[in-house]
Amino acid sequence: MNRFLVFVIFICFQSTYAQDLLSMLEIDDNEVQLTTSIFKDNRIVNAQSSKQTSKGEFKFLIQHRFGTLNSGFYSLWGIDNSHVRFGLDYGVSERLALALGRSSNGKQYDASAKLNILQQTNLCPLVLSTYSAIFFAHPSDNDRQQPDYDLLNQFSFSNQLIIARKFTSELSLVLLPTHIHLNRFFAGTSADPLFMGVGGRYKVTKKVSVNGEYFYALSPMTELHQNMLSVGVDIETGGHVFSLHLSNSRGMNEQAFLTQTTGQWLEGDIYFGFNISRVFSW
Repeated sequence: MNRFLVFVIFICFQSTYAQDLLSMLEIDDNEVQLTTSIFKDNRIVNAQSSKQTSKGEFKFLIQHRFGTLNSGFYSLWGIDNSHVRFGLDYGVSERLALALGRSSNGKQYDASAKLNILQQTNLCPLVLSTYSAIFFAHPSDNDRQQPDYDLLNQFSFSNQLIIARKFTSELSLVLLPTHIHLNRFFAGTSADPLFMGVGGRYKVTKKVSVNGEYFYALSPMTELHQNMLSVGVDIETGGHVFSLHLSNSRGMNEQAFLTQTTGQWLEGDIYFGFNISRVFSW
């Protein structure tokens, strides 16, 4: 509960700070030229991009991951083994968006807030946003019967900075320093691991882009842990953004793909998947 209160206070502080910062910048709106289409969707592949849902809009997201490609013909190279995450984002304002989601992998629920502090313009060279999330893994009946069971151990948290810049009309890059807090963790690892992520988008045509992301663990992890690497193609079709990608992670939220990734690209532990998002106006 204390962690949840810290999470709420942190979001409130971010919102107040952003409003104070913006009020200090007494600039004529006619002088500001906003940089658009830095990223086309809220996610690069798994990770957050600098884009967020606009005020008054809902965005419904389906993320789907099949099994590993090296599982062979018997499971049709992973097609038989799938996991899915459903998410719903809502734009509270042009700078604040809230989201809820549920993943079949680990039976995890998540709630998050993304706050934009700075936007890239002709006067500001980059986008600065914050992203905070809370995760809850729904315990099974067997979990509840374990002698060391504690409901609080099912919770975890993440905080992230999103620092993005559109360098050319085709190329956008983002840095994603990330902190995860785990109420339950393995011996020899950290309860508060840190990660540095980098992502990018390269526009190939007006409707198609190539995306990629990589996260490096800065804290001790288990021997099986692998840094997450994903590549994909985004296709924009009307109100939809359709993404096809490959990743060494089955997880689809920060706690999962940063701390639980064990797939090795060179061994064929690659998950094929897709994301599809749709915007609805209220």
